[in-house]
Amino acid sequence: MTGVGERPPAGEQGGPMEKVSQRNIVRRQLLAAAALSFAWIAPAQAAEPAAPLPIRMVIVTAFEIGADTGDKAGEFQAWATVMPDKIAFPMGFRDLRYDAKKQALLLSTGVGTNRAAASTMALGLDPRFDLSKAYWMIAAIAGVNPNEASLGSAAWIGDVIDSDYGYAVDVREAPKGWTAGQWPRDRTQPYEMPRSPETSYNLFPVNKGLRDWAYTLTANVKLADTPDLQKMRATYTGFPKAMEPPKVIKGDEITGQTFWHGALLNAHFEKWTKYWAGDNARFAMTAMEDSGVIQSIKMLAKSGKADPQRVLVLRTGSNYSMPSPASGLGAAESLNAENSGGYSGLQPSLDAAFIVGGKVVDEITGHWDRYRDTTPGATAGASAAGP
Repeated sequence: MTGVGERPPAGEQGGPMEKVSQRNIVRRQLLAAAALSFAWIAPAQAAEPAAPLPIRMVIVTAFEIGADTGDKAGEFQAWATVMPDKIAFPMGFRDLRYDAKKQALLLSTGVGTNRAAASTMALGLDPRFDLSKAYWMIAAIAGVNPNEASLGSAAWIGDVIDSDYGYAVDVREAPKGWTAGQWPRDRTQPYEMPRSPETSYNLFPVNKGLRDWAYTLTANVKLADTPDLQKMRATYTGFPKAMEPPKVIKGDEITGQTFWHGALLNAHFEKWTKYWAGDNARFAMTAMEDSGVIQSIKMLAKSGKADPQRVLVLRTGSNYSMPSPASGLGAAESLNAENSGGYSGLQPSLDAAFIVGGKVVDEITGHWDRYRDTTPGATAGASAAGP
């Protein structure tokens, strides 16, 4: 037999069977080459992708101290303890936790507005999950305004007001008579009216109807009142709400990247809140992250991946936003003491977020036939001061 591609030796023409055999070999090689070329042009058929996991509730946390469970707790830990199933989340700061029965996800965004926005967007774009019907609940700690509530209290937030966006100078270089060194962009002095019609950089309204529904559901939840909380709030003479036992309230939130503290900034942000959200707004909690989370959800809504009318913000007081009159500490000393010694109401505030938030999680996920297509609450979205 001759090899494929070789000429027969001189004088040999090969018999009929040999010629048929050669033609068959060549034909098979051509077919194989054609198949290889086709495979190069058209990729192999992929396996049918799994259907996205439908999610009813996303619990959003930010601050965590160490491990997911088993050590000193931050915001993530109590939820993670009852949601043991891990789902890898390489674009985030921690793996997700999942409760299959409740179809609930637990997200840790990392601390700060930028990380919160990025983590929320990463989850929203993750093809493994269907978040189109999901409720989002931020359950996290905050500084509490002693004019509005006491340490360990929980506030359902109506308006989130960004404290970063605008103009600023050191107040020592401000014109005479100014009480603050910050003022709105496109204005010339603090709190200048009329307010700019462009509010979207500073004002992040939450669905008030849904917020009010959550408040009504949880208003009578009994919150921990420890001897340490009682001792701490007793020093806030002249601040009657700061001296009350912890409770569930409604209020508004200042959010930004800076940990601030002190009576002067507290007074400024009370005015800043009313400037952006209207005279009925009440600055109750100061926190981070929430404007980033809400902005990302708004962007995801443009492609039907999330519903901004299904966002809840629950903030609980881990420390006061200004020192007590009886402490004798200046603002900087008080802030540094909180930073070095740990937040004075840390554990009670973590417990409040878990207990109060858990009641809402159980209600929504446990009655999904009621809440899947109908968002609870009579009204949707409008801020006291506009859209």
